[in-house]
Amino acid sequence: MKQAFTLSEVLITLGIVGVVAALTIPALLANYRKKVLASRLKKSYSVIQNTINTVNTENGLPFECYTLPGVDYHYTECDQFFENFVKQLQVVNICKNSDKSCRPKYKSKAEVIAEGGSCLNNSCSLPINEHTAYNLSDGSMIFVYDRLSHNKLFFGVDVNGSEGPNQWGYDLFYLNLFRQNTTTAVIGITAVCELIEKGGQSFEDAILN
Repeated sequence: MKQAFTLSEVLITLGIVGVVAALTIPALLANYRKKVLASRLKKSYSVIQNTINTVNTENGLPFECYTLPGVDYHYTECDQFFENFVKQLQVVNICKNSDKSCRPKYKSKAEVIAEGGSCLNNSCSLPINEHTAYNLSDGSMIFVYDRLSHNKLFFGVDVNGSEGPNQWGYDLFYLNLFRQNTTTAVIGITAVCELIEKGGQSFEDAILN
């Protein structure tokens, strides 16, 4: 005759199951969320690159708004480039850098590093909270730096806008333009400037993995 489990045995088993679940489920959910955000980044990357191609094709050659190997900055036509660039996007509304009501506040380079994150190039100021934000119909947000300097070459994307987590290396990434050849410019997979908050991943890893 088989013996039934005692109440104490059942409670111990349930306790063990609960502990295992508590240890594994958060990690599984975090990994799933990271994959979802990476998928959205790839979609945003495709949309942005196609838009860049359209703008430069219509212009006949790339605007002088790109970097070359050796950190050779060309930014004299960034105003014209981004003016045409945003016209091609499905913009829902625009948040100027002084308007904090329709955009998240992101951590600065100093905050990211202080909390255990990393910065690819310490000479980069990465002032994304000073960029103009364009909220798009797909829920993403594009940031364009609207001050005349080489910082115009670096723009940002939050793949799900204000939804969160609004962290570097999770849903927020810096992008930079590279001159590929005489007719095209591309988003560099290996970024010149990049912030990654603790536990996040680089733009390159998110795109290629």
